[in-house]
Amino acid sequence: MKIFILTLLFSANICFSNYSSPGTGVSWNLDSLVNNSSGNVTFSGGIYFVNDTITFSAGDTLKILNNSELRFGTSVFMDFFGVMIIDPTDSVKITAQDTVTKFLGLKFEDQSDGSRLRKLIFEYGNSIRMLDCDLLIDSCIIRYNTLNSSFASGAVSLFRSNSVISNCRIFRNRRSAITSGANIPSSPLILNNIIYENNTENANVPQINFGATGTGQMVIRGNVITGLFNNSGGIAFLPIGSIADLVIENNIIRQNRYGIAILGGPANVYINNNIIDSNNIQGSPSLGGSGINFSGSSNLISTVTRNKIRGNLWGITIQNTAKPNMGDLTSPDTADIGLNEIYGNGNSGKIFDLFNNTPDSIKAENNYWGTDNLDSVEAHIFHKPDSSALGYVDFIPIRITTHISQNQVKLSDLNFELYDAYPNPFNPETTIKFRIPENGSASEVYSMKIYNIGGRLMSVLFNKRFQAGNYSLRFNAADLPSGIYIYTLSSGVKNISKKIVLLK
Repeated sequence: MKIFILTLLFSANICFSNYSSPGTGVSWNLDSLVNNSSGNVTFSGGIYFVNDTITFSAGDTLKILNNSELRFGTSVFMDFFGVMIIDPTDSVKITAQDTVTKFLGLKFEDQSDGSRLRKLIFEYGNSIRMLDCDLLIDSCIIRYNTLNSSFASGAVSLFRSNSVISNCRIFRNRRSAITSGANIPSSPLILNNIIYENNTENANVPQINFGATGTGQMVIRGNVITGLFNNSGGIAFLPIGSIADLVIENNIIRQNRYGIAILGGPANVYINNNIIDSNNIQGSPSLGGSGINFSGSSNLISTVTRNKIRGNLWGITIQNTAKPNMGDLTSPDTADIGLNEIYGNGNSGKIFDLFNNTPDSIKAENNYWGTDNLDSVEAHIFHKPDSSALGYVDFIPIRITTHISQNQVKLSDLNFELYDAYPNPFNPETTIKFRIPENGSASEVYSMKIYNIGGRLMSVLFNKRFQAGNYSLRFNAADLPSGIYIYTLSSGVKNISKKIVLLK
């Protein structure tokens, strides 16, 4: 099978602005910018118009702390060598004066550390671009940035940047939602974002697209990544020039061309506790459709544990000299424990939960393969028994589980059952169903609680006794912000949890 990733290289841009701040350590707001920029920024009808490119010199700061709207002219951008702080009560909108011709965006350069963008709506431009600086981008909406320009390719583009991108909604942009170059070391933290339907151009790129990482560890955690365009993957890495150090965990990755692709040069990757579901939208098994694809060098060190991988054209595919570890109970590394659920993946009428297309032996112990019958697991794995040119997959022991279907979870003693909420994602209501069994104690108290992704208790839906039977309730999240939440059904000493996504 073939999987491709865009190798993004940044070129230097020589930009000439009509107005530059003096670099005297002044803190600016939009009104002082209007008063001093000689018409390059104007104000009319409650809206600020940025009519030509503005440069903020090192030492100067632009603060936008009130709800505001800025409309940028065609080919205009703000270039920050100083600091930009956006932190309004509700929102600041940066949009285009002409949504057809659009504008370029925001560029932050090597002395912009400390800039932070919060509650920003950024639309109808090209990119938020960071070069040799670290920003905070939090609780922002980044959408409809479809201008094709050499300014940048991704809606959020990093160049040697370790920025934090958290709690944002990033959707319907021209190429990747978040990107850096294959040979550009960047190690951002990408946390708790809702990323969907990017790559409107339908190019051969993923929604999160990276290569080499920096001196720190890159973390992609708690995101929901959902596709629409059939050439668009979920997450892909093609490191060139340095070892990528990467954690991908607690994400929901669904309905993309593929889920996660780790390609190219050496990498140290920990893939933990993700739901990788139905990444099959292109429909061609020769071009993609893997839940996880490893296609790299032999010193690529990958640990895959606690993931649910289901409904993809291929579950996990291993190519070239990659040798990921999916469970080794003899290893002293306590992360090498398997516990993946890999089932329901296949194409052309065949099951392909794990495809080892290499001559090397692969460890995949202590995983659940959709069956508790040891003899049946062999049919889920393609390896040496299927082709003498391939290495073995060591899948014994298997994990015995009480999961009986793709959308149902049970406690090990069948004490009660909790089902997937529907719809999910939802806005603002979803239905949660559960079952109290006949063998349950009539005196037992059950509770259902809602937590945010950080573990903070948001709501208690009930705390009471139930008779045996099936139950459903409506959860209304109108008062909560968009994000990932956990709903937990608990009895005296046992509990079970599932994720829901509020998408407003």
